[in-house]
Amino acid sequence: MTITTSENTTATTATVRPVVGWLAAAGAIASAVAGAIQAVRSDDGNPLVGTSEHVLLAMVAAALVFWIPGYLALGRLAGTRTARIGAWLAVAGSALLALGMTSTNLHDQDYSWFPIVAAPANLFWLLGSILLAVATWRTRTLPRPLAFALVLVWLTSIILSQAGGNLIAGVIWGFVAWSLLAAARRTA
Repeated sequence: MTITTSENTTATTATVRPVVGWLAAAGAIASAVAGAIQAVRSDDGNPLVGTSEHVLLAMVAAALVFWIPGYLALGRLAGTRTARIGAWLAVAGSALLALGMTSTNLHDQDYSWFPIVAAPANLFWLLGSILLAVATWRTRTLPRPLAFALVLVWLTSIILSQAGGNLIAGVIWGFVAWSLLAAARRTA
């Protein structure tokens, strides 16, 4: 079966394995747990990582890693060059941030190289999310509000993180996981 996208390209309908949807759901739960912790904890300004911050960093890093197959699946499902580039940029950004957060967690504070990695990682994740949102919007791979919400994942996870924004990111990825599981059922 083929689909014609709004970019006048023809793409083969990609298959999605159920494990991708379940990993996205696990990432959604990890993000929601991190958001709940962020919402109730006060930032003490101490550069050393405290107990709740260890859990927080582990949850956010896990969510980023669990979302990687979901980003790739969305890129394949949309079937456009824009979607594939967006997916890979989001994956690169997510992986770099997960690496940085894990190293901070193990070292009990940020390494001196963390800002050098975090800046491009955030840029990749944001640009990838925008490209993927545009592609999934145009191809109707996701319902349009959910396609738009892909960009909000970065916004809530980074900009609104201290206010519990990862809780919102977790809810968004919960709906993405549901969509990926539905796609897996359709292609099975």
